[in-house]
Amino acid sequence: MGLRPGGEIRGNARVPGSKSIAQRALLAASLASGRTRISGLPRGGDVDAALALIEAAGARVERLAPAAIAVTGRPPGPGRGLSPREPVSAGESGTLARLATASLALAGSPDPGARRYEVRAEGTLLRRESRALFEALRRAGVEIEHLARAHGWPARVRPIGPPSAIAIEDPASSQEVSALCLAAAAWPDEIAVEVKGRIPSEPYLRLTLGVLERFGARLGGDLRVRGPLAAPPDPIEIEPDASSAAVLLAAACLSGGRAVALGLPRNSAQPDLRALAHLARFGCRTGWEPEGPWAEGRPDRGAEVDCADTPDLAPVLAAVAAGAAIRVGAESRLFGLATLRGKESDRIDTLSRGLEAAGVLVRAERDALEIGPAAAGRTPGPILLDPQGDHRMAFAFALLGLTVEDARVSDPSCVSKSWPGFWEDLGGLGATVA
Repeated sequence: MGLRPGGEIRGNARVPGSKSIAQRALLAASLASGRTRISGLPRGGDVDAALALIEAAGARVERLAPAAIAVTGRPPGPGRGLSPREPVSAGESGTLARLATASLALAGSPDPGARRYEVRAEGTLLRRESRALFEALRRAGVEIEHLARAHGWPARVRPIGPPSAIAIEDPASSQEVSALCLAAAAWPDEIAVEVKGRIPSEPYLRLTLGVLERFGARLGGDLRVRGPLAAPPDPIEIEPDASSAAVLLAAACLSGGRAVALGLPRNSAQPDLRALAHLARFGCRTGWEPEGPWAEGRPDRGAEVDCADTPDLAPVLAAVAAGAAIRVGAESRLFGLATLRGKESDRIDTLSRGLEAAGVLVRAERDALEIGPAAAGRTPGPILLDPQGDHRMAFAFALLGLTVEDARVSDPSCVSKSWPGFWEDLGGLGATVA
């Protein structure tokens, strides 16, 4: 399945809610006192896994409507806290695995029988590691047992209660720091989370801190966190996902159409709203209407883009760069991509192979991609692009099909991780899906 050139994508559409915000809100709700109401909850594998995990860990989940729930949490304390009776699964979500591991280790209910809580993984997450997080937990006194890969999942942790301070060295992802801040915020005492080294994708940490403030956490300088967490008086509305909106807006530009991503607030803390500025660098036109951000205009020049703070935008921008290479022979460079090699797939390698198969010259570096111009003499015929089970690679290759004839995604169903209705939604806006 893929998108084909020729069909203009036009219209207003609401993309799924942000799974990044939803997962953080669900874990915070599971550690908070009171009953948290959450609406606008997106469908998708990662959010489904988060719901199942917190429920298995002892939080009470009420289904109020198809996209609305209420969570009654289990805040930590003597004889209290998260306490799963069986192993819990993080699915394929690295964010969820890290948040859940730290929450169970630092805010789980101590078991008098010294039982450890097990966090399992599925699919691509079985190949991933989180060395900095596990080592930080060990230094804090958490007993950890890895059942397969060192520093990876499945893993068992024995809760220790609140540490006076916790330090993490050279995190590979902001998710690792977010996980520690979330667990620390569950306790009423101030806990310092010391970070030694640079925090990759730091805007996502600020997203986490914003969620914690909604639950009443007080944040001091140098990541000093004080709880306890408590259910907000008003429902939490999960806003549309900026990463998915970037796919929609890029699709409109590559197809020669125009789209508005409904419901995204201009003051959103989601870092991937920077997609508008990045698309403009390629010659697309972008802006804001009262209903949300819009984009139009085919990419007509190359660009240099730093993706260090927004790595999830790199696959979308690679497809846009390929479109500019094919249309006008432009050359582009995306850099700050070091974290892409440890995602659901090695995204630098997967993108390189896909773009080369589509007839675009690519040079891959350790943390950068140079893209374009178009290679001469591509053999005509169908191109089968393998996303390696990675939803963001599937989106990138779908976008590539708007410029390249006969490009197909070999595993189109992997988009269900974050946007189950992707193909139908794009088709409804005018894309040719085949």
